[in-house]
Amino acid sequence: MDNNIYVDLNTVAKAKGLKSTRALRIAIQKGKYIAREITVAGGKSYKILYSSLESEVQEKLEDEETRCTALIPYDEKKIWCNTKK
Repeated sequence: MDNNIYVDLNTVAKAKGLKSTRALRIAIQKGKYIAREITVAGGKSYKILYSSLESEVQEKLEDEETRCTALIPYDEKKIWCNTKK
């Protein structure tokens, strides 16, 4: 995975096994992660720089990306990846 990409909070929370994004928001405010603020419907959110995540979380995200880019037909892949949440 490219180190110059940003990952949304929900994806990071899922990879870390968190039930909400609150802990991540607090960590961003304390400067633990490099993040950028984005505007979403209903307010603001953050995206975290991939390279600022812990190596274990990066590995989990890479594993998830690998599973979602497996060599199966596109329509089936889309359905499979969306149901693995």
